[in-house]
Amino acid sequence: MLIVGLLILGMLGLIFVRPVRDRGIRLWLLNHAPDQLIIVNPDTGEEEKKLLIADGLVQVIFNHRKDTAYIANVVDVANRITVLDTRNYLKLENIIVAGVPQGMSIFPDDKHLAVITGSKTDFMAGGFDVLDLTEPSQVDPQRKRVVYRERGLRLTSSIHVDEQGRYIYVLDAKRSSVFIFDCEEKKLVRSLDIGSAPISLLYPEQGDYFFVSSIADKSITIFRKAQDPIEIEKAGVVKYVRFRHMAVSPDASILYAPSYEKRIVVVINVRERKVANAFATPEGCQLIAVSPLGDELYPVGYDTGKVFVMNARTGHIRRTVQTQGDFRDIKVLLESEKPSAE
Repeated sequence: MLIVGLLILGMLGLIFVRPVRDRGIRLWLLNHAPDQLIIVNPDTGEEEKKLLIADGLVQVIFNHRKDTAYIANVVDVANRITVLDTRNYLKLENIIVAGVPQGMSIFPDDKHLAVITGSKTDFMAGGFDVLDLTEPSQVDPQRKRVVYRERGLRLTSSIHVDEQGRYIYVLDAKRSSVFIFDCEEKKLVRSLDIGSAPISLLYPEQGDYFFVSSIADKSITIFRKAQDPIEIEKAGVVKYVRFRHMAVSPDASILYAPSYEKRIVVVINVRERKVANAFATPEGCQLIAVSPLGDELYPVGYDTGKVFVMNARTGHIRRTVQTQGDFRDIKVLLESEKPSAE
């Protein structure tokens, strides 16, 4: 009878336990200890790949076609950016840059790359280079041609190229400002003061706003986008806790920002410029990403490196991915967005 009962319970379990559906979402995580790229399936909780890249991984970005990933390596002796094919994870090339790469942004044409370059001695980033990804340098064929070089900054921490591919937005933590450079005219055209040292710039392709976080005064400053930088306006400031990294919903109506100290993910209504909710996290988190479907959040534990798969509406943790490490960046890629290999 006992055996029969167990068989019945097992059959009922097979009936009522639904298999996890793989929606093709993949998390790209850069681990600093050891230095490797980890590909995670948040639907199943599986670590699908671990790839050794280089020393000192700091940032990963994708081109607009989603078939190429660029990974900045800040401690590599040769100061390189590793280029991977997202479809087969094979290394395509190494891009040698003039300084220690500390941040990147791809242009809309996928043919140019803006790179923050830091000093090889003290890592202080005094500016950025814009590289032509299609042409080698005439001076050194092993390098890419530099089409614009800016060295008038003091401590550059974040960079983004706008939707037009003309204006470059950068943070200078030493000057408490967002600086906007015209890539065509190769000059500074606007500076936006936020009143305290900025740490992170989020300029989403979607939506009408971009965001700058500051630890110093526990704020996120919201700016309204404009095609002409002169017309950019400050839409509001949200002060709540110490913010570092940020992520937005697919429609850019909701901003999510984790607080390591408070062990929460702060939910901000962008249009109303106010905190709408705060979701508790099992440990302090700094990095965060949002599902391309808008239904899940992926905060990353700073102390353990676990990824918490969280319901974006309720904050309920659906599962915990048992990753481990000192993660420096997280990006999300939908497998269906990748073009097929030709």
